[in-house]
Amino acid sequence: MQLRFQNHRFRIMLVGDPHEKPEIEKPEEKAKLDDYLRLQEAAIKALSPDLVILMGDNAGGSSPEELREVLMRMTEPYRAANVPFAFILGNHDLEWDKEFTDLQEHYDVYRTVPGCLLTDRDQVNGYGDYHLTVKQTDGDLDALNLWFIYSGNRAEPQYNSTYDFVKTEQIEWYKNAERALREKNGGQVPAVLFQHIPVPEEFRLLRKRSVFSMLADGVQGQDLRKGTFYSADRKAGTTGYVGEAPCAPDYNNGQFAAWKETGDVFAAFFGHDHMNDFVGMTDGIILGQCKTAGFRVYGDGLMQGVRVLDLDDRRPRCLETRMVRYRELVGSNCRSIKGRNKMIPDRWNVKIDVALKALPFAAAAAAPLLIHKIIKRK
Repeated sequence: MQLRFQNHRFRIMLVGDPHEKPEIEKPEEKAKLDDYLRLQEAAIKALSPDLVILMGDNAGGSSPEELREVLMRMTEPYRAANVPFAFILGNHDLEWDKEFTDLQEHYDVYRTVPGCLLTDRDQVNGYGDYHLTVKQTDGDLDALNLWFIYSGNRAEPQYNSTYDFVKTEQIEWYKNAERALREKNGGQVPAVLFQHIPVPEEFRLLRKRSVFSMLADGVQGQDLRKGTFYSADRKAGTTGYVGEAPCAPDYNNGQFAAWKETGDVFAAFFGHDHMNDFVGMTDGIILGQCKTAGFRVYGDGLMQGVRVLDLDDRRPRCLETRMVRYRELVGSNCRSIKGRNKMIPDRWNVKIDVALKALPFAAAAAAPLLIHKIIKRK
């Protein structure tokens, strides 16, 4: 199936970190699947996307047959609406069974699911990267290119990084594929890139804060950034919600620099960080997070959702994007999230936990001052 702009418009729906599993026998497991499907059905109906993209950490299975069964369940709303889907894999997709970890085997299973746009093994390089084009409204030229890049799992110890990064060979493949596409179309094709683990440059969208910011909108970095606190840099134009520090690799292999050098990528979107949905621009490239759409993983209240990208082939390097949340699409009718978690907005779960942990330390810090005041008064 060839993707195409319709009346100059093309809409993409991003589905972040579903983490769907084979287990649905227990009532609580079935409830989580039902809530996920309810969100997907409502989003497809309300948003009418031209393409759905699964953003990694999609589904688990101990065999090709079991993985296909899970994928068939979770993509049923797309098939029912005749909406095609594409995908990238995340760091957890190959971890379900030590006997079923071959990347290409997983891709082969996805290709058997009706509606999947990745139909040919030759579309994918040895690292799991591929791209799809979207034709202009009138004519046969490619108006938009979509890159799908596999960002791996864990980095080798010598890189002092928990999470993996896109390899030099992948970056070279990207440059060569972009060059071929440019030659085919007689000019550069604007591109949006999708991958699971974000690039380190996302930290440019944040600003450093003090530890006390944790009671407001601050988050603590992880790994080499532990002990440093961040929040969205509103003055630089970052919008959206920072619920956790980006879990980017601590080693920078130059992927973002390659985008700048090549010049085709004007926006890149990532999954991986379940609570984040912030978006900003650095060096002329939009970087955006896609919050989790799943109910089997950690989150923040009833804030699961999907991200929408709206593109226009008359404005090839512009896009509009927003998160659309479960609460907006479905309301509070949710079986797997209960109690206060149905009502609280972003961040309040974190604030409450931080405040409770901070109370003993605040009391200890305030005690000497209070004693001094009492003695002085006496």
